[in-house]
Amino acid sequence: MGDFFMNKFGLKDHQKKYFYVGGIILSVYLFLKYISPVVSPFLLAFLIAGGLCRLTRKVAGPRKKSLLAGFLLVLFVSLFAILLWAVTGLLIEKGGDLAIKMPYFEEDLCRLLTDCCDRMESRFGMDGGEMEEFVLRQINVFAENLEVKVFPAVMNKSVTYMKSIGGLISFVAVTLIAVFLMLKDYERVSARIRQNRDFKGVIEVAGKVLHYVKTYVKAQIVILLVISGVCMLVLSFAGPEGSLFLGFLAGVMDVFPFIGTGLVLVPVSLFQLIGGNYWQAVVVLVLYAGCVLIREFLEPKLIGNKVGIWPVGILFAVFAGVQLFGVAGIIKGPLGLVVICETCRYLFGNDY
Repeated sequence: MGDFFMNKFGLKDHQKKYFYVGGIILSVYLFLKYISPVVSPFLLAFLIAGGLCRLTRKVAGPRKKSLLAGFLLVLFVSLFAILLWAVTGLLIEKGGDLAIKMPYFEEDLCRLLTDCCDRMESRFGMDGGEMEEFVLRQINVFAENLEVKVFPAVMNKSVTYMKSIGGLISFVAVTLIAVFLMLKDYERVSARIRQNRDFKGVIEVAGKVLHYVKTYVKAQIVILLVISGVCMLVLSFAGPEGSLFLGFLAGVMDVFPFIGTGLVLVPVSLFQLIGGNYWQAVVVLVLYAGCVLIREFLEPKLIGNKVGIWPVGILFAVFAGVQLFGVAGIIKGPLGLVVICETCRYLFGNDY
């Protein structure tokens, strides 16, 4: 049907290619927007089942393979749950310690403000008392606006947050159940898919996309280790309490672009400033800027060069994905770009 209309309008071969590329882009967008939320748990389950079957292929017979793969899945999930529980408990403990120390931070902040106003008065002849009173009024106005506008807005969206958490829990549950159901029949289903000629192109493109996913995960692990190491090293010299834990936490938060290391390093810098440790506060802020540069440098290099896509293309895909799909676009954007590029290369050769 498409060829009929293109021949009718007298389109040339290169113009037809542009038409096909536009159709591929539109198809990928519609799939990621409307279909992927439904099928993604099952696609992920199929990949996990395949990985477990390959892992157990050399150490177990056909009958025991699915049992061993199921045992490994339960083991991995249990270890991850224990790790998540330990990290959550540690965060709650540190949060409790921070809440206990908040009155002392408030005292240090008032002392810092008074000291700064006194210095301004002695050097520039300005009234330090009026300056301090003005700053305190602005702080009170900010706190009132925070209480009146921000907190109610957050509470109004609490239902949305709970739905998101519930959706994540259901996604994980459906994926795990699907993995158990697929383990028994994975070899037979995968063999039938490989034998079907209609799936040849899909299998080839899917293999390239899977290679990208592996590359992306490895890149994130490398970046996490590098940034965590840098943060732990620098914070150990900057002197905040619990520097090793804060450095590791900053590296973990850096995996989430909209959260980033700033969620950890900016408050640490502020507390250092309140405590009168001015150069340590500056060091932590410089560390924050350095972490941003490290990610911006490493991510395109580790991902773009290994999947045959320009690094700037990966950055554009992340930006466009966020605009189109929200936070999920961090993953969907680059993934969609890889699918589009690999599909075009399969259909038209390596010119795309």
